[in-house]
Amino acid sequence: MLENTRRTKNRRSEDQDSPWGSLLQSGNEGEVMTDFGGEDEGSESAIVPERDNGSVFTRINVWSILSTLLFLLFTGGMAYAVVQMWRPQDLSDVAGYEDRGNPKDLTLAIKNAGGAEISFSEGEINRYLRDTCRMRQGGIFSLVAHEHGLAVRLHDGYAELIIDRVLSTHLHQTTAVNLSFAREQVHGTPRLRVDFRGGEPLLNSLPRGGKIGQVGLPQRYMEMLRPALRTLMESYAEFVSLVQQHGYYPEFTRSRNGVEGHMRLIPTQNTDLSK
Repeated sequence: MLENTRRTKNRRSEDQDSPWGSLLQSGNEGEVMTDFGGEDEGSESAIVPERDNGSVFTRINVWSILSTLLFLLFTGGMAYAVVQMWRPQDLSDVAGYEDRGNPKDLTLAIKNAGGAEISFSEGEINRYLRDTCRMRQGGIFSLVAHEHGLAVRLHDGYAELIIDRVLSTHLHQTTAVNLSFAREQVHGTPRLRVDFRGGEPLLNSLPRGGKIGQVGLPQRYMEMLRPALRTLMESYAEFVSLVQQHGYYPEFTRSRNGVEGHMRLIPTQNTDLSK
């Protein structure tokens, strides 16, 4: 009994001194695994654990980096869009907006035309608006901005109506809506339809409705300007009434080769501009 006890104590002492501890014990208590491919326990090359550094993909969270890059791209894109919205359009190419030439009374000219075709240049339109349009900034935006002017830039097939505001004393901000016209029949009656669209579509599919600063916007987002345009028409009630009376249909051509753009008013029958 004494001999067996002594041997057991010796085996336990060896286990404690072993660098592998009890992790290499087999299922039988007290039996130690010593077969390491024929190497002696005292050999330095008996067991050399291989250090697994892992691949690049396990040491770096690829999805975290990808999501961070997407977030930075989205944030940068939004910041760029905001900056572009606050960059005003250059209105120096709009004829009649900045000059001090004598305006032409467009309402009187339509009266004198007596229903015949008549045309107005871009400069004549803008000088007339300069001397007759009285805008007033409303809403919460009126706390930081005031109106500066209203401009019309003519394009082939549509007109761009531009509202120019001033923030503080010199910072301009522009909002533009594209206006195009089309004849249509409603219950057998010809009418003139006004659409908030014009120019090249956005993303090759969305109808372009206008701009805020330098950023083009889809047609549906310009619907918010419909009340302002209705108020503008009410301010020129006599002009609108004459256009309706003679059934004028507007056609637009842009400036080219040093010739100003023109708006032609072509007479049609029973055209309603207010629809």
